[in-house]
Amino acid sequence: MRFETSGLLLAVMLGGCGGESVGEPPCTATGRTYASVVTFATFAEQRDDGSVEGVNVDGIVSDGTDEAGCFKADAVGSDGATGIDNQVATLLPLVKGLVGEENIDALLGAAIKNGQLIVMTAMRGVDDLVDDACVDVAFGAGLGSPLVDGDGNYFPFQTFAWDAEAARVSTLYRARIEGGVLRAGPGDVDLPVRVLDANFTLGIHSTGVAMKVTPTPDGRGATLSGFVGGGIVVEELAKVVASFNIGESVKGAVIPLLKTRADLGMDGTGECRQISAALRFETTPSFVLDE
Repeated sequence: MRFETSGLLLAVMLGGCGGESVGEPPCTATGRTYASVVTFATFAEQRDDGSVEGVNVDGIVSDGTDEAGCFKADAVGSDGATGIDNQVATLLPLVKGLVGEENIDALLGAAIKNGQLIVMTAMRGVDDLVDDACVDVAFGAGLGSPLVDGDGNYFPFQTFAWDAEAARVSTLYRARIEGGVLRAGPGDVDLPVRVLDANFTLGIHSTGVAMKVTPTPDGRGATLSGFVGGGIVVEELAKVVASFNIGESVKGAVIPLLKTRADLGMDGTGECRQISAALRFETTPSFVLDE
């Protein structure tokens, strides 16, 4: 029963509702599409040295005393980058204490390997995988039955389709590749969550992307590795938490913490309604129908 409860608590950390994509019109540059499928996913964490994985979502560096940063101090990344927005990372020790240190990664890994959770990416209009000033990047649910090797790793260059019924395809326009790193945002991205009994869409607002692009040796494709971060609406996340049969004590601990850690999405009354989070992804080259 511990494993089932872990699935619910994983959903606690992933819940939310997405909005419409925003951004500039598609790039006019002509180039090829590089599609890939997510083969590893985990929450971006706070490291032992105090650095935090993630991205600068709001484009500012907050020291905890400024209203623009919702009076929450930003973190410093492991590479020394400032302004990292990832308040959920500070909650992970609590969640892992409840579900077990390795259970979150194990649940995500199992769902990916057995094909329950298929997340696709597509870089469009790419002329250069090292430096390209104008590309688009799409995220969405995938449809298909993945083939894996004896270790559960996806074989490269499998063909999938977009599963628009599971989640809309979210596109961040006018992204760029700088020194082999894909950078995109802001915009709203919907990601499917299908893990055990959890079945919903994760809405990430003001999404920022920072992912290393690695071409395959044969030049046919590329892998991505890095972070997708943004804000999750606290009220929507709290509703998801309240709907789970995880015990009132757990709800009583998690929901108030979410509200106190809100650091994005300030409304007209000065209340911040989103909490920052980031996911770390690794992908394997693939094909997507109609791309």
